[in-house]
Parts: sequence; structure tokens; C-alpha cells
Amino acid sequence: MEIFTSPDAGRALLDRYRELLDTWPVPAERLTVPTSLGDTFVQASGPPGAPPVILVHGAMANSLTWFGDIAAWSRRHRVYAVDIPGEPGLSAQVRPPRADYPGWLAEVMTALGHESAAVVGLSLGGWISTGFAVRHPSRVERLALICPGGIGKVRHGILLVALLLLAVGQRRRSQRLILGGDLSGTGWFGEFHDRINRDTRPRRDSLPIYTDADLSSLTMPMLVIAGDRDALINGPQTARRVRANVPKADVRLLPGVGHLITGQTDTIGAFLDA
Repeated sequence: MEIFTSPDAGRALLDRYRELLDTWPVPAERLTVPTSLGDTFVQASGPPGAPPVILVHGAMANSLTWFGDIAAWSRRHRVYAVDIPGEPGLSAQVRPPRADYPGWLAEVMTALGHESAAVVGLSLGGWISTGFAVRHPSRVERLALICPGGIGKVRHGILLVALLLLAVGQRRRSQRLILGGDLSGTGWFGEFHDRINRDTRPRRDSLPIYTDADLSSLTMPMLVIAGDRDALINGPQTARRVRANVPKADVRLLPGVGHLITGQTDTIGAFLDA
């Protein structure tokens, strides 16, 4: 499946992405590492010898997701913002079966020269990060999940409506339905997100749900942040399942918050520093 609506749209979007990466708020090294899913782009910030942290963004996104967090998190950590293959970033434009992604993250970590690291995942990135932690628990020193997929069920009815709205050009309405918020007042970030929704073909396959046994196997320090009004992923169910199966996890269900979760820089930074 083609990732972008047209080759020209894809080239223009990625050119704009490169321009925005040039405004990254801290010094960064751009890396490309080989994996079985193709080349993977990584934006590395922070002291090279500091404890490593790997950031995995969500669907219909890229490493600009972490633009507002990177200055704080990279003070005491070597932070790697990774572009997921098959999303509108600079990694390979392939969309393999979902089950291949946790293994891909293991390859990325190895290619970056780390046997283990803290991992932060958002939405689809949370699903990938959870699967990686289930398969390779010794390689995940700390696990932070933001509105993660694969724990609470996806609300398929709302997702279908959002996809239909996208198909008829109602991008802002689709965005508000999925995110529970509006990015129109966020300057270049909202503009670029709107462009992604216009020029990128969304995924239509479902995320598998992790079992209770999978969740119970997660013994590393764990932080989970979800919104109680998440229209895409059932946030209350996410919180309940983590609390039931990972009793030592720090679970925060944010009242009145949807899938768009902001303002967590300090919370996650404190978790990474602990």
C-alpha cells in the first residue's frame, strides 16, 4: 500500500518535515540505522554517554511529536526519537504486518549500540513499546506509555466515522473526533498535522490486544498515562487492566482528557530521572 496520496504530495510533505527538523530546539545528530524493515531514521539528542531513552511516536506522525519535550528530557539522557517505518517520516516507506514492529524496535536498539534503554511510546508507539517489553523485558529499563494501543480496546465505530470524514476531506472534524481536541491554534505543528492528514493514507488494520499474562510479565518500572475521554482507545479500560495486572505501575487516568494528551513533559521527565 502506498503511504502517501501521491508521490508529489509525499515528497513535499517530507521536504517540509526536514525543514521543521532544522528547528529542533537542541543540538541533534541525524542517524540512519539498517533494520529488517528497511532503513530507520533516528534523531539523537543529549550527551552521548548519558542513559539512553528511545521515543516511539504514534500513527500519522513522526519524531516532531516530541518537539516540546526534547529539551527537558535530553539534559540528562541520550534521547533517540525514532521514525516508525510506514509513517510520514524519514524511515522506509513500508507497512509490514503489525507483529513485525516490536522486533524492529529491538533491531533499532541494537543498531544504536544499546543492550537496554528506557522506552517512551505514544498510541501506536505505545503498542510497539509494550510488545517489545513483553518479548525482551531485560532490554527495557523503564517503560512510559501515553494513551497506548493494545491495552484498552479501540473504539472501532468512532474510528470508522473518522476515516470516512477524512475520505470526504473533513480533516478538522476527523481530527477533533479522534484527538478530542483541536490543533488549529498550535502554529506550525497544527498546520503540519493537517498536512499529514491530507497527504498520508491512514492505516486501517486493528491493533491486537495484549493478554493479562502479557501485561503481568512487565516487571520494569512503568508509567501509564491515559485520558478518561479518549474517543479512540478506551482510556478507563487501559487504566483498569494495567492496575489489575501490573500493581506496581504508576497509572494516571486524566479527567476530561481525550487521545490528545499534552503537558506531561515534567511527569515523564521525573519518571525517566528516577
